[in-house]
Amino acid sequence: MIEYTVQTVKTDNFEMDYLKFGTGARPLVLLPGMSLKSTMGIASMVADSYKIFADDFTVYMFDRKKNFGESYLMEEMATDTAEAMSAIGIERACMIGISQGGMIAQLIAEQFPQKVERLVLGCSASRLNDMSRAVMTEWKRLADAGDIEALCSNFIDKVFSAETIRKYKKSLMRMNTNATEQDMKRFCVLARACLAFEAYEGLLKLKCPTFILGAELDQVLGVIASREIAEVLKQNGTPVELYVYENYGHAAYDEAPDYRSRILEFLKR
Repeated sequence: MIEYTVQTVKTDNFEMDYLKFGTGARPLVLLPGMSLKSTMGIASMVADSYKIFADDFTVYMFDRKKNFGESYLMEEMATDTAEAMSAIGIERACMIGISQGGMIAQLIAEQFPQKVERLVLGCSASRLNDMSRAVMTEWKRLADAGDIEALCSNFIDKVFSAETIRKYKKSLMRMNTNATEQDMKRFCVLARACLAFEAYEGLLKLKCPTFILGAELDQVLGVIASREIAEVLKQNGTPVELYVYENYGHAAYDEAPDYRSRILEFLKR
């Protein structure tokens, strides 16, 4: 098991937990997607799954800030993450944003371009479409109602492939159905942030080399969202690459065996 630490950065405005591992000279910031519970609870699993980055990079995975209340817009998440990076001495880094984390990463690259050396967006979007808006609305409704079991089931069904659901749905349900009322409130705020998110016009400001990974069977944000970002960046003259997994859904970032190696190859160029 790879060595890691979970630490808390404190600024004048907030506290934010982050996972740190790796010994490489280059900093790499990882921004995870929405989850029913904080990803800090599975820090060891994250560090192990991203261990191929540990020799070339020192990896920092940032959570959302603590105690963010009943409203927390994506723009605020981006500003807070950039502030947290500066507070622990990260002035410039490669950045991987997964799903909602990719939305935050886009905003950081737009608003704080000096902080992002290379950008990776995994199954993310610059704006919601009809399908993703319907998914987020349903997740928000179930979280508002406190229906943990239905939310967990719907989340798993939308995010994971049929094979993973067949093999592991019961285990995934057990991992998440003990979510607390506070976890549900947190998730609801994150869903509302997605529903209010709009960064499509801001793509014109992105200049750093960008690698986009989409999934043809994505039932959360849709592969069209990845293709849309790639097309805008291409037209804008931004160095961009797009790779689409044909046989995976939204959780390709967890399920495709070559997902991380593709990212590592891009970041090491």
